[in-house]
This record gives sequence, structure tokens and C-alpha cells, in this order.
Amino acid sequence: MSKTPRNRKRIRHDSPPGRARLGKPVIAVSAGDPAGVGPEIVAHLFAKYKPARSVALLVGARQVFRPWFERFGCPLEELPVPSGGRGVGTLSLAAAAAIETRLRTRGIPRVFTLDTGCRERYSLGRDSKSGGRHAGIALELVCHLAASGHIAGLVTAPISKRSLGLAGYPFTGHTEMFSHFFDAPDCQMVMVHGKFRVVPLTRHLPLKDVSRALTVERVTVGLLAVAAAIKEDFGVVKPHLAVAGLNPHAGDGGIVGKEEIDVIVPAIKRVRRRGVRITGPVPGDALFQQAETGEFDVFVSMYHDQGLIPFKLIAKRRGVNVTVGLPLVRTSVDHGVAYDIAGKGVANVASLEAAYRLAEQLVNRRRVRAKGRRN
Repeated sequence: MSKTPRNRKRIRHDSPPGRARLGKPVIAVSAGDPAGVGPEIVAHLFAKYKPARSVALLVGARQVFRPWFERFGCPLEELPVPSGGRGVGTLSLAAAAAIETRLRTRGIPRVFTLDTGCRERYSLGRDSKSGGRHAGIALELVCHLAASGHIAGLVTAPISKRSLGLAGYPFTGHTEMFSHFFDAPDCQMVMVHGKFRVVPLTRHLPLKDVSRALTVERVTVGLLAVAAAIKEDFGVVKPHLAVAGLNPHAGDGGIVGKEEIDVIVPAIKRVRRRGVRITGPVPGDALFQQAETGEFDVFVSMYHDQGLIPFKLIAKRRGVNVTVGLPLVRTSVDHGVAYDIAGKGVANVASLEAAYRLAEQLVNRRRVRAKGRRN
């Protein structure tokens, strides 16, 4: 397989994802970190769930998936792609050809698998370089397949950020990795549960660094990207954004912090001049009181926990993480690797199922929209 990826090049996206010539769109599902619950929930879900409007391509090492396929009674077809000794780029070309060939034959499967060829050993329930290699290679592979237009969407099982770093991938999470690979610096993370949507404008940063990371330009670009995504991907004609302040009481007129005055308000004014309906800055402790009224289409927080604590309280393990601003649809579970229960076969699949169903919905909405533009 490819060497430890210290300096991965960005991928040029040469063709639209999920080309209509392949019929039903292909949605890849990555196994995640093999030391966690990722392979388990993927096998468990697709042992019982067969998508009707897409084809699911489960991407991970054969030995990672096999015990879970056997445990949950999940007989799946594997793409005939020899993976031994191949780099990710070469493997992706072979996989792309195999996908095209298989989808042109009769009796197209609704679920099949792609072996990454990674054979490194790992231990359940702990971070490791080898676990990060398994996860990273699968993600690289699906990035190549997306760039060539052979998959229209991606659903990711959880990874360990520490393991990913140990393996040489210099990213703090999925979103940052895809932002780099697809040269999409403005992509944002939208947490979704039904019509309840939350965006943290900064993500995996120490709390002490958040204020410095918030600039008028960054907040403006982020808010515009969110507004565009809610309109395009979620079909809200004129989305209404609610934006949190950073400080208690949204700064209270500068008494407990001036980021609202210096950064957030100027950014909101810029976005409002672009025709976006936007309210804020609202004190963080009051922002989500409107979550159930339907007044706002998306709530924008200034940092990770400010938005995700109330989101997870409401979503109750059924939330979905959507990355907007990428050339393909990407969704993920709203939980981590759960090392404490890895290998026990008890992990809940609700979030993964919600993530796949939403990916299928978003992919098909994009395809309909693209068809309308062509006509």
C-alpha cells in the first residue's frame, strides 16, 4: 500500500460525482477505525438494510469486516479487485473499472464491498498507527473514487483523530481531511436531526484558540457557505440563520467581551447585505430555546461544544454530521469510536442508518437538480 502520507496532494475533481450513466448512485461507506465500533455498525446495519435508491459500497480491509459479516449473517459480494502491493491511486483505478463493469451487468447488488488491501495489525479499544492507517487508506480511496465520478456520496464510520495523526495524516478530523483533498477551504460541518440543524463555525480547536480563529472574513465566508448549503442541499428556498455570540450574554455590549462588536456583528451585516435572512448574535444560552419552533432553519455556534451539546441532547444518538461545500455528499455518525464497547457487538446503528438515508436523499436531490440544469 502507499507510504505513510505526510504530504498528501489535493485531488482534482475532474467529473461530476455519481454520473447518471451508472444508473443508481453509488454511496461509499467507510469502515472507520477498526479498533472502534465502525466495522461492527457497518456490518450490522447492512445485514438488515438494503438501500432501494442507491448502491452501497462498503470500503475497508477484508479481515476487518469478515468477523462482523459472519456474526451478523451478512453475505456480501466483494468487488474483484486485487489489492496486494498496490498504491491507493492504482487501487482506485482498478476499483473504478470494477464498479463500472459490475453496474453494467444484470442483477446489480444493493450492497457490495471493496477491500482496501491494508493488512496491518491493530488492537481493539486503543489508538494506534495501524488503526489510523486502516482508516486513512479507506478515506483516501473513496476520495479518489469521488474525484473520478464513481461514487456520488460518502458515509463515514467514526475514526480516532489521534490514530489518524499517528499514521501520518495531519488532519484534526474528517472535515479537515476532505477540505484538503478536495481543495474546499469553505466547507462546513452541519449537524442534522430532522429539520434541526447546527453548525459550529470552528471545530476541533482548543477553547483558548477560538477567539483568535474568529475573524470577520472567516465568519462571513462560513455563514454564506451555510446559507448556500441549506438552500441547495436541503431545499430551503430562503433559509433563516440564527447566529450565537461567543461570550456570555453575547458580550453584553462589550462588558464581557468584544468579539461580538469587532467580528460577529460586522460579519452578520455583510451576510445580510447579500440577501440572507439572519438573526444574531444571540446569547449562547438562549439560542436553542427556538429549536422546536421552526423559526430558524439552522443554528450557527462559534465553537464546537456550544453547538454540539444541545444538538446531541435533542438528537439522542440519531444525529447526522453532514459536510457541506464538497463536490460530493458526505455524511457521518454523530458519535465517536466508542472504544469502551468495541468488539462487544452492542453498538447502536441508529446514527449510521440515519446518515446513510440522509446521504441517499441528498445525492438524489443533487442528481435531480443537475438533470434540471441540463434540460
